[in-house]
Amino acid sequence: MRTVLAVFAFALSTVAQAVEPGGSIPDVSAPELLQPSRSFALKGLQGNVVYVDFWASWCVPCRQSMPALDKLYHKYQDRGFRVVGVNKDVAAADAERFLQRVSVTFPLLYDGGDKVAQAFDVQAMPSGYLVDRKGVVRQVHRGFTADTAAALSGEIEALLGDGK
Repeated sequence: MRTVLAVFAFALSTVAQAVEPGGSIPDVSAPELLQPSRSFALKGLQGNVVYVDFWASWCVPCRQSMPALDKLYHKYQDRGFRVVGVNKDVAAADAERFLQRVSVTFPLLYDGGDKVAQAFDVQAMPSGYLVDRKGVVRQVHRGFTADTAAALSGEIEALLGDGK
């Protein structure tokens, strides 16, 4: 019986824990989508308020979220707000075709091997993680609607205003 419990405990310890508010941003990096020879580390953004957005070309709500996030990026970037889009398509070419229709200016990473998504334990598409200046996740958004954009704007304002 002890052996069964030990095996069960070990199995649970290896399951990825979902990144939730209060947790730290995972220390992961991925290649840039449009310049795959360059790697981008999320921890390098510490000191900024950051929104890490997981998206894919097949994700219908992503057609709405990507332009909305780009507007927020432009609105708040001078105050220390950054957006990083992490693409989960199997083929980078699918993401590139999507970007021909939905153009954004914030950095985009390619996570074809799902390393970054697994580190966050992404549960839905799109999923976004709002991170404070110290690298602590403050909000998690699963899915995206017009209400999400409005809520996110207020959350960004609060984090940029409180210096945390």
